[in-house]
This record gives sequence, C-alpha cells and structure tokens, in this order.
Amino acid sequence: MNVAIITDSFPPMVDGVSKCALGYAKSLYEGDYGDCIVIAPQVPKAKYNYPFPVYRFVSIGLPYAEYRAGHPFIPTLASKLKKMNIDILHVHSPFTAMTIARELRYFLKVPIVFTQHTKWDFDIKRAVPGKLLQNNILRFAYNNIRAANEVWTVSRGTGEYLNEHGYDGEYIVMPNGTDFSQGNVNPEFLADIETRFNLPNDVPTMLFVGRMMMYKNIGLIIEALDILRRQQFEFRMIFVGDGEDLPKAQKLAADKGLDDVIHFAGRVNDREMLKAYYTRSDLFLFPSVYDNAPLVVREAAACSCPSVVVRGSSTSEILEDEVTGFFAAETAESVAEAIQKAFSNRENLETIAATAAEEVFLPWNKVIQRSVDRYEIVKKTYDDEREQR
Repeated sequence: MNVAIITDSFPPMVDGVSKCALGYAKSLYEGDYGDCIVIAPQVPKAKYNYPFPVYRFVSIGLPYAEYRAGHPFIPTLASKLKKMNIDILHVHSPFTAMTIARELRYFLKVPIVFTQHTKWDFDIKRAVPGKLLQNNILRFAYNNIRAANEVWTVSRGTGEYLNEHGYDGEYIVMPNGTDFSQGNVNPEFLADIETRFNLPNDVPTMLFVGRMMMYKNIGLIIEALDILRRQQFEFRMIFVGDGEDLPKAQKLAADKGLDDVIHFAGRVNDREMLKAYYTRSDLFLFPSVYDNAPLVVREAAACSCPSVVVRGSSTSEILEDEVTGFFAAETAESVAEAIQKAFSNRENLETIAATAAEEVFLPWNKVIQRSVDRYEIVKKTYDDEREQR
C-alpha cells in the first residue's frame, strides 16, 4: 500500500497536525507497508532528514502563528506519484493540501482519505477579518471535505463537531498514536529540569504542553492554581510551549504573584527532553475544550503522568474519571478541586498513573495497522465503483 501524506502542517511547524502527519509517514515506512511520500509546505531553511521523500510546495507565511498558505498547482507532482504507484492520498488539512489531493486524484485515479484533526474554523474566525470572507473560506473547506472518498475523525467529538458545522456525511473515528516509548528517560535531562526550575521532590509538580493560546484554557489553569495557592497548597507548575499568547500567560501569572511557582519553559523540540518533562511531572493539566484528540494526553500517559481534563470534552473520551485520569468542569474552582483530589491520596494517584500508562498510551504501530486495513477497503471500494461506471 503506497501512500501520499498531504498536509498543510509539517515539521518544523509544531502542532498536533504536523506530529500526526509525521507519525503516519514514519509508521508506514518503519512498518514496511509500502512506499510513502509526504507533500507539505516549503518552509525557509528547513532541512528534512527522513527515510521517506518530502515533496515541498511553494508557500508563504501567514500573519497568524506559524501556519503557511501554499500554491496548490504542482506541475511535476502527478507524474512523480504515478511512477511511485501511489494507492491512497491521505490528506490532513482541508485547504491547500486537499486542493492538491483533488487535482492528483483526477490524474492518478486513486481515492482520498481525509482526516479532521482540529477546530480550524475557530482559528479562521480569529485570524480573518469580516464575516463574508470567513464564511467563504469555511464553505471552501467543507466543500473540500465532502469531496473526500472517506472522512476520518480523531475522536467521536470531532465528528459531531463536523456535523454541527457544515459537514453532513459519514465518518470513521481513527485515533492518533504517539511516537513516545515507555521508560528509559535520560537522567541528565531530569536533573536539568529539577535544577532549572527548583523542583523539590516532595512538592507536587504539574505540567501543560501545547501552543500557548488562551483559548486552550491556559488562563483557567492559572486561575485554578491561584485558588490553590490561597488555600496554602504547595505546588510547582511548568508550561511547555510557545505561541502568541505566551506574554499574556506570563503576565497573568505575575499579576497573581505566582511567578515563583509557575515556570514557562518555552518550546521544547527535543522529544527526549520533552519526555523528561512528562516523567518528572505528577499531573498533566489540559482543560482545553478546543482540542479534539490531543496527542499530549497520550504522551503524558506514556510517561505515567495522568491528566486533568474537562468532563464531556473530546479529550475526555479516552479517559475514565479517577481510573485513568481526573475530570473537572470548565471552571477554575472545579479544576482546583480535581488537583486537590488527585494529590489527596498519593497511593491512589500512582495507581491511576499506572493504569493510564497501560490503557491510554497508544503507539503509532498499533494505529497504523488499523489505518492500512482501512486504506485497503477504501481503495477496493473506489476501484469497484470506477469499474461500474
């Protein structure tokens, strides 16, 4: 099964979509399922050192985060993929990537699988001025999604969200995996984190990893920690990541007098160092209702770090309250209560951490086998329909 992964987000861009696109490509290659190629935006000075080819299309930076817009016309790409005998076009964005895929399908006569990852229409409304232009972009995106031969979503909530916002077709839930392995953390990295942030062994340490955007409820986390501080609850908190709202988060923490216990580590690109952050933390705080199926929760679970999430959110689908994680309402008071509950019984917290490591951790090699099985079905259905025309 030869697959072309087509995406508008790929390393060195850092978000869930880029990690997933890379996860699919690496797992397909390492699993020896066939040839794989990635088609992604050209990023200035980016150098790729992957065992599979990365074909870059012309793109420009957008005045919003680190995303890029690309030119969908690539004259030599169709002939290149034809020589590779590509069987499936797997698309991870409804914009330039999906436009390219539709052009390629016309020439290659192969089906398109589209994966819906994020609530990108929320980003559009923040980044694009004017309702008319916003609606036109959204209409374009949903028309592209409808053009796919099969739609996958990363969670049940993601599919429901699609149905509520303009897509009325069917979908299959296909969860994402993580490239983290369990165990074997570099002790030097752990020591560096403890020294850098002055982390006492007997004080609870909590963690957030992700883009520093306030719509991920970063402010709610800080408000919850302020409640705990006023209740004389001792803790340390580390935010890992960067983004346009990082200064706002830093100011909020400082204004509340929490800058001695809340630390901002910035972006951590080294995956082994990131793994050390998870391993050194006792609890992962991720009360975002924006994210559909954040890989960070599975990454935390791989390192025996259970999560606090919002009850009923898409993230909560993979967890069970007080079994593999902790649920809270979308309020600072409720998140503070969930944190207190987690640390009220250390032995129980360790049991929940171990259960999360066993049940929530999902490596890519398990995900990719199910995906390839589904690719085969999509390809056969597409070929059969073409023969009947």
